[in-house]
Amino acid sequence: MSYIINYRVALPHYRISDKVLHPRLGRKGQHAICYTDEDIITLAHQAAENLGESVDAVLFATTTPIFKDRYHASYLADLLGLGEGILALDFGTTARAGTDALLMADTLVKSGGTYNNVLVVASDVYYPGIGKETKAPFGHGAVAIIVSSNEGIAEITQAKSYSSSLSEEFKYKGSDTQYDPRFTRTEGFKKNLGLVLKQEEIDPSTIDQVFLNSPYAKIGFGQLKKAGFDLENKLADDQVTVDVGHMGAAHGLSVLTQMMKGTEGTIALFDYLNGTNYIELKTKEIDTSASASKSEPIESYQDYLQLRKQGKFTGKGYQNIDMFSSEMISEREKDTLIHLVGRKCESCGTVYYLKAARCNSCKGSDFKEVQLAKEGAVYSVTSEYYFPNSFGPTNMVVIDLDGGGRITVQQTDDMFPTEDNKIQIGDRVGLVFRKMMENDRKPNYFWKCKRK
Repeated sequence: MSYIINYRVALPHYRISDKVLHPRLGRKGQHAICYTDEDIITLAHQAAENLGESVDAVLFATTTPIFKDRYHASYLADLLGLGEGILALDFGTTARAGTDALLMADTLVKSGGTYNNVLVVASDVYYPGIGKETKAPFGHGAVAIIVSSNEGIAEITQAKSYSSSLSEEFKYKGSDTQYDPRFTRTEGFKKNLGLVLKQEEIDPSTIDQVFLNSPYAKIGFGQLKKAGFDLENKLADDQVTVDVGHMGAAHGLSVLTQMMKGTEGTIALFDYLNGTNYIELKTKEIDTSASASKSEPIESYQDYLQLRKQGKFTGKGYQNIDMFSSEMISEREKDTLIHLVGRKCESCGTVYYLKAARCNSCKGSDFKEVQLAKEGAVYSVTSEYYFPNSFGPTNMVVIDLDGGGRITVQQTDDMFPTEDNKIQIGDRVGLVFRKMMENDRKPNYFWKCKRK
């Protein structure tokens, strides 16, 4: 048997509404949008870092990769300190990659013995073409789920995949090619969904909530009704799309977690794109009293373009800027820079973030490693106007971490300074993992801070 024992959804701070993207359409939806220092890695890390379980494998799903010939799962496992010997696999090419990974996690756990806790992460950051935002579904975010052999908040009672040999869209010699949409809906979607619904294991009368995640969902409702599903009373609302947009490879899993909240019973997800993943869960009621994280609206299309590094910037416009960054130093000092391993003086107990030959307090030379906290109080703030930044100035913040250690980082999510995001001496702040230099030619990750 396999269970979901914990999960977390990570979303960017900023939102843009369809009204801003196209005022005349009259739509009321909105989309979660990454800040300039966010990407699929930072969102995945945000979702996975505090799930609180030992992990035997990491499965990473995305359709918007940032690495070439490098597993995102391996990179995330290293960020989380899980070790290089852990099973780490990537899933991609299709928007149902998130549920693909969940299916594999279920298989690994049910195989018995080796894999007791499998971390599934789906993260997507997709930007439609300029001016085409209202024609393509998008919304940035990540979902992390722990699938375990230990009993949890939901039991995975069914997890199956039904393949389709029909490719609706493919690339050939650099060009995108699509079949006739009517043909793909009939020979692909309807035929494949019909195959799934014929399976004897699926009993519509036992399902308390059902959701069909597909671009052809409305077409499939008739098939679900014919199969015996009570859509009038048991069809789940897609609140995810309303609140943050379509999350790509993470969308199916995000809707699944939405269905789990506040529900005790059986839920079912049909996740279709060139094949169907069917996932059925028997859930316990989950406490939903925790408030949602704050978000901030983007008020103009120009601000949106700046966030995605398009359009006109201040001065001479956007330019890639070559900055110094050393892969050798980053790898050599990874425990300190990334994993926040500090040093504590054996004599007087003073804690240091960076390595020191001698203690400044007692001049002792014996230190032991300690794990530093990710929260603290602001010691000082300096506004830097020289550092290249899309939304200057860059606030450099010195933080006294809880339990000891002092670190200097940049403030983030501060596109436009307000009283809500202004940091002052003595404020409580938390560290978040972000890209260090958003104008560089490659991502360089480090810690930044936000107000608590």
